[in-house]
Amino acid sequence: MKIPMAVLADEANVSQEGKLNLMGIFDRIAAAEFPVVHPKMVFAFRVEADFGDSGRSFPVRVSMEDEDGAALFQAEGEMMTPPVPPGEFTTANQIFALVGVQFPRPGIYRFVVRVGDGARHEAPFLVQHAARDSSMN
Repeated sequence: MKIPMAVLADEANVSQEGKLNLMGIFDRIAAAEFPVVHPKMVFAFRVEADFGDSGRSFPVRVSMEDEDGAALFQAEGEMMTPPVPPGEFTTANQIFALVGVQFPRPGIYRFVVRVGDGARHEAPFLVQHAARDSSMN
């Protein structure tokens, strides 16, 4: 199992044809004061399975962590892969919508995905103080 793509966006959905649609991909959140509550964000990722993964069940763990490794969000589940012929692959899209997440301080945060015993996949993003416009003083 591989994770070829993981992003943070404003919106995401999967079409009837299985296409992952993303709108407003970002990697920074700016705030004037902390703590700050972000109204809505979507974490989307794609899992790729090949013949060796065919017909097996894999635990999936997703978390959002701060710089110290403390989890602000966690979810766990199981993913069952369909039969995959030799030499082919299949994909599955996963979407997590998070509403009202509070960030206590600026820093680098990250979404972390683990599928089965595979490597930890990280999607970092920065939460920072908003730049002040000196012309507005």
